[in-house]
Amino acid sequence: MAGRKSTGSWPMDGRTVLVTGTTSGIGRTTATALGQAGAVVLAHARDQTRAAAVARELKGSGGRFVPVSGDLGSLAGVRGLVEQVLQVTPKGLHVLVNNAGAAFSQRALAPDGVERTLAVNHLAVAALTSELLDTLRIGASATGRPSRVVNLSSILEKRGNPKLQDWTYPDQYSQLQAYSDSKLVNLAHTYALARELAGSGVTVNAANPGSVKTAFGHNAGGVLKVVGIVGKAFMASPEKGARTSIRLASDPALDDATGGYYSAAELDMSSDASRDPAFGEQVYARTAAILAQAPR
Repeated sequence: MAGRKSTGSWPMDGRTVLVTGTTSGIGRTTATALGQAGAVVLAHARDQTRAAAVARELKGSGGRFVPVSGDLGSLAGVRGLVEQVLQVTPKGLHVLVNNAGAAFSQRALAPDGVERTLAVNHLAVAALTSELLDTLRIGASATGRPSRVVNLSSILEKRGNPKLQDWTYPDQYSQLQAYSDSKLVNLAHTYALARELAGSGVTVNAANPGSVKTAFGHNAGGVLKVVGIVGKAFMASPEKGARTSIRLASDPALDDATGGYYSAAELDMSSDASRDPAFGEQVYARTAAILAQAPR
């Protein structure tokens, strides 16, 4: 990857970026690289105390970091984050990296009525992107370059069930299946949104980081914790895992690229189910309906 050798990214001077989930792992590495490359990075954590601590820590590596917070387990938490972002981006936002994700060993519903893995990994991503579209367009207009949305995906989307009808898992719950389903659903939505926004000044792409050695599996518990322990020796570093997100956020050669799925920082092919336009439109419509019904 060409660019600044210290960060592995391309110059980002004059760009403002929101990265969700910056407390550790891929999100922290992505935020660090983009900040060192010259961007103003809005560093997100679940609560403001942690976000402020992360921003202070990241400043030590060079760059400007602004703390923002919000619990992405609920649409109310998303709205709280949006309010903060709008306050600190009067001239627009240029990049949104939807990095934050979760997996849970036990089934539970989010406040908005869907199983919480789908709530965090898909519904929050869709809601945050939708709420920030206007400021992303402002950023694009101000710079004359498209603004970018980067959604963190996973190779496990290939295990997702495209016939999933009930996003609450009322009868049977599997941590691994719910996580896979959430990534398939979000990837299909990513493609549908890219088609919807074509020519609007906002691009949308998905980044598959591969198997990465982070605290994600340990925090998730259940089978994903076991997978993390057993496969640790074969997993990539967060620095390697973040390369794809960093490229999608900063490489000027990708200014007009949209609707793509990238692995190892290169364009790749996702599952047939994720690329089925009919499935994507179904997911898009269902997501829009849930968001429309949410109290303001």
